[in-house]
Amino acid sequence: MTRLSRFETALEGLSRKDRLRGLAPREGLDFASNDYLGLAASPRLAEAVREAIGRGAVGAAGSRLLRGNHPEHEALEAEAAAFFGAEKALYFGAGFSANVALIQTLPQRGDLVVHDELIHASVHDGLKGCRAETVAFAHNDAGAAEDAIRAFRERGGTGAPWIAAESLYSMDGDRAPVAELMALAERNDGFLLLDEAHATGVLGARGRGLGRDLRGTRGARLDPHLR
Repeated sequence: MTRLSRFETALEGLSRKDRLRGLAPREGLDFASNDYLGLAASPRLAEAVREAIGRGAVGAAGSRLLRGNHPEHEALEAEAAAFFGAEKALYFGAGFSANVALIQTLPQRGDLVVHDELIHASVHDGLKGCRAETVAFAHNDAGAAEDAIRAFRERGGTGAPWIAAESLYSMDGDRAPVAELMALAERNDGFLLLDEAHATGVLGARGRGLGRDLRGTRGARLDPHLR
């Protein structure tokens, strides 16, 4: 018996249940990826990457806060901010890291994160390290989200509520009631974290997503990744 035996046993169990996954070469038609726009094979995107590399943007060589910042990063974020009509944009290496970082950074101790029960797994992972209180609400049910905020206030909660949802859910193809959620955030002096991963480039004017026209005074939009 070695320290790795328990992992070997678990893998064997998955194999017996035909649930063991492995890497395989791409073949056939693609009905499983999130590359809705075909960007992974886009000649224009490939040329843009080659041009960026030619300008010296091969690697960050460290975190951006130390010596990893590059004019290419800032130019990309400025272009994204202009496209989405936002004051600023901040790019992450992946949607997973964006969701985890924002959920664990923005909501503070004493706040409340009210999240759709079917939101991305990356948000659920971020919630594990979140300093705020967290509670799930029934999928796409703005009334249930409001009930959770009301219960928070009734038991003495004074912090800001953060409502987290996806604008478009890829598994079922249904859309969140973004206007209702934004209004709920406004009424409660809170924030809306809207994950547009599956809507960006697909829905909204010129593919800007479903949250593009929200103009709340306190609402915060989250466009974590372009698939």
